[in-house]
Amino acid sequence: MIWNSNEPARTIAHMVLRLSRNFRLIWTGQVVSVVGDGMQRVALLWWARQTGGNGLLTAVALATMIPVIAGSPVGGWLADRYDRRMLMIGADIARMATTTLLALLVLGHHSAAVLVCTLVAASAFATAVFDPAYSATVPTLIEPEHRPAANGLNMANSAVGGLIGPLIGGVLIGAFSVGTVLVVNACTFAWSAGWIALARVPRPAGATAEAKARHTNRSAVTSVLRDRSLRRLLALASVLNMVAAPVPLLVVALAVDRFHAGSGGYGLLEVMVSAGILIGALVAGKLASQSVAPPMLLVGVCLGIAGVLPFAGSAVVFVIGGLAIAVANTVLITQFQNTVPAEIQGRVFGVVGALGEGLRPAGLALGAPLLAVAGVSGAFAIVGGGVIAATIVWGVSPSRVPEPREVTAKVA
Repeated sequence: MIWNSNEPARTIAHMVLRLSRNFRLIWTGQVVSVVGDGMQRVALLWWARQTGGNGLLTAVALATMIPVIAGSPVGGWLADRYDRRMLMIGADIARMATTTLLALLVLGHHSAAVLVCTLVAASAFATAVFDPAYSATVPTLIEPEHRPAANGLNMANSAVGGLIGPLIGGVLIGAFSVGTVLVVNACTFAWSAGWIALARVPRPAGATAEAKARHTNRSAVTSVLRDRSLRRLLALASVLNMVAAPVPLLVVALAVDRFHAGSGGYGLLEVMVSAGILIGALVAGKLASQSVAPPMLLVGVCLGIAGVLPFAGSAVVFVIGGLAIAVANTVLITQFQNTVPAEIQGRVFGVVGALGEGLRPAGLALGAPLLAVAGVSGAFAIVGGGVIAATIVWGVSPSRVPEPREVTAKVA
């Protein structure tokens, strides 16, 4: 069944949820879980800053990041060899257990820094197992023509979590404690695991013993690198993560140094970006095409001019840029799902996640030098130009985009 292109985006999203009961069940679990993630991120950073200063704050941030970089390829390997449904449930249970232990430590005031960082790292590793399994599961539940809308719905979840998760977390910290936030987040992992347990997740027919032997980690990545279109997508996704990494630092500088708007102005600009991503995620099913170039070029233009516009103009282009980011991400994810062989998608998504997170610290390190050398407006122009250049090199391809693969699956 293919929808009419004139149907509103809300109807398209509703149709996707109605057509696939199993996707609807897992997605419903994620609606709550991603909000909990946003709550916990704020709570842990707040606790670290109040307890151990900048040193502990850095340690907690690294404990969140490094296991994802190192663990994503492992998670992808597991997703291609074992029952993805059980992997996601197991990852949720592991995150629920580690978060519960964190809550008990914080509430009992026995929160040794090393132990907290260890538990945070264990939870991040479980996330590195969950994410590739979920990304590889979506194409087994959704037909190719419906995948852009399904990926848009997943991105909408993330946008909602980024918008209201920190807000709820901040309110709960003020009214109760950091430990309370962690208890609530542990419950969201239980919620997610429960909905996944109700779903039936097919396993690609290609994930046989012969396929496992044939597709090692190395051969899985090699098979993608051999395909010119997929190689360009992988390069584009990796480089854009690095180039765009300094943007949060630039937004702070824009609000404080150029507009003198303080924390309120900074918060408003951040909300504009998140609002744009949410809008873009909801309409991605209608706007997503086979080419990632148009939305990424629009992102580059928005970043390039954001530093020279007045406050209202910057807010508007942040909304437009956020919308374009959502559409571009939807195109990238959908093209990987449609063109990578089903039996190696877990490993490919694991590599994509590791490269994206691995290059982000390098991009963040560029923020301060850019601001020092080029100023706020110049830094935005350089980052925007970098996005445009990366898109022209890797995103504007004369080669044919591979046709979507039908995923032959059997229920595990």
